[in-house]
Amino acid sequence: MATNSHQNLEHEQILKEMLQQFQPVFDKSPFGVYLYLDDVHKVCNENMAKMFGLKKQEWAATTTFLADFVVEQDQEMFAGNYQHHIAGLTHPITFRFHGKRKDGSMFLAETDMIPISWRGYPIAYHFVHEVL
Repeated sequence: MATNSHQNLEHEQILKEMLQQFQPVFDKSPFGVYLYLDDVHKVCNENMAKMFGLKKQEWAATTTFLADFVVEQDQEMFAGNYQHHIAGLTHPITFRFHGKRKDGSMFLAETDMIPISWRGYPIAYHFVHEVL
């Protein structure tokens, strides 16, 4: 249990460092932007949270990313892209998925999923926009 607690503290510190580094992009980008370490450790800008009908703190507090934000029929594709491109640190990928808002409505979104490494951890750096 102590290892899990230590890892959680490390992950929280990583997110804090990354948010400091990427804050100018979070503030200036017209897109929804987020950094994803795992389902518990993620952070987004205001545009991202609004796209899903949430506040930034609500968006970050969810613990089942795919179930909360991606419609069921797109979850396998989304997870596969994450496994191949982020966990494998191979290359960015752009793809579309159907997002789920807090109110249950769906929308078509496009994301640029960019793999980066921070302190040895693979991180998903996303730019998301709604496709109208």
